[in-house]
Amino acid sequence: MAKRIKIGLIGCGMISGSHINGYLAHPQHAEIVAVCDTVDENAKRRAAQVLAGAETRATEATANAKKADAAEARERLNENAARWAEYKENGVKIYNDYNEMLKACELDAVSLATPPFVHEAPTVAAAAAGKHVFCEKPMARTATEARSMRDACDKAGVKLAYQSGGTCLDPRSYAIREYVTSGKIGDVYYGRLTSYRVRGRPNVDMFGFGRWFLNSVYSGGGTIYDIGVYAINRTLYLLGSPQPATISGIAYRGMLPEYTGEEINDVEEHASVFVRFTNGMSCTFENGWSSNMAGQPQGLFIFGSKGSFSNDKLYLEKGEWDTDDKGNRRRYRENLVETPLELPDRHFPDKFRDFLNACNSDAQPVSNGDIGLNVTEIMSGALLSAKLGREITVDELYDIEALRSEPTPGWPIP
Repeated sequence: MAKRIKIGLIGCGMISGSHINGYLAHPQHAEIVAVCDTVDENAKRRAAQVLAGAETRATEATANAKKADAAEARERLNENAARWAEYKENGVKIYNDYNEMLKACELDAVSLATPPFVHEAPTVAAAAAGKHVFCEKPMARTATEARSMRDACDKAGVKLAYQSGGTCLDPRSYAIREYVTSGKIGDVYYGRLTSYRVRGRPNVDMFGFGRWFLNSVYSGGGTIYDIGVYAINRTLYLLGSPQPATISGIAYRGMLPEYTGEEINDVEEHASVFVRFTNGMSCTFENGWSSNMAGQPQGLFIFGSKGSFSNDKLYLEKGEWDTDDKGNRRRYRENLVETPLELPDRHFPDKFRDFLNACNSDAQPVSNGDIGLNVTEIMSGALLSAKLGREITVDELYDIEALRSEPTPGWPIP
């Protein structure tokens, strides 16, 4: 049986609840043994949530086991109930320094539920301590940070996963990727991703978010780092994980109503990015927190020489030539046919179970450090390109990326 992974949760703010519920859902494969936050009350509150959640699940599983007709289901429910019940006896340790937690607590992995500016340092520290890392999205603020995280985990031989990879773990995503990479829709040469909200800016149109969302020093960026990361992540997966070569971006801020808070607001509300990949593919990513656009199609569109995907719909080209009475070709008549997608007959784990499986095997998480690095290269490169007003290469990105944080004039966001 696979080892039960002991988890230390770093960061006990808003998003940490989803990490807690994610691991509690897999009692045979994970145990949350410690929580850590610089704010004591946050850490205590989340530790209590772990214990209460485990107790509730244990009670429900025991009751359901008594009602189960099948012996297998009854046994599974009782086993889960026993695992959840162990939390009451073992408790959850509380720390306010993750370095101390890494030294004092017996862990197999850490789960980072921290803001982007607290991703690199704990990842590097955890890797040095031999712990696997599950990281919230975005993986990092800059490509330089992401590369540091990836390299530290690779050097230590531990797994690195990050949250937005959950968008890839379903039968349709797997099937689309297989169609693309196997050549079933021919030579895939272009992708287009469009995703925007009418109004959806944290702390402007939507409230209850950390103040760091609007400050690029802490967040890395605005809409592209907050919600665009999901779409870019899934698109790269569906396209077969191509390597970005050059990046060109534009960015905009200025949608009404204007932000009137006291905190710094220097992040984009709209970003459009054009990426050329080393394999000849290219893709446009368009993402917005705010827009005055409605009624237009959104989603991912993949262009191939033999077919295409319009979101999850597959179209195959089955046209024929008109011929004259001598059999000579005269005109090609196209015929795009919507075709049922062949879905795999297999179970797909959620993002937490995918990470836990990777910790117990030679497999990589579906969104690992390499993919996370590519996603961050695109996001950071897009905003740097927008600032410089020109296309940049991934190779030069690392040399000039620091320009993004300098208060230089000409940043084309009003």
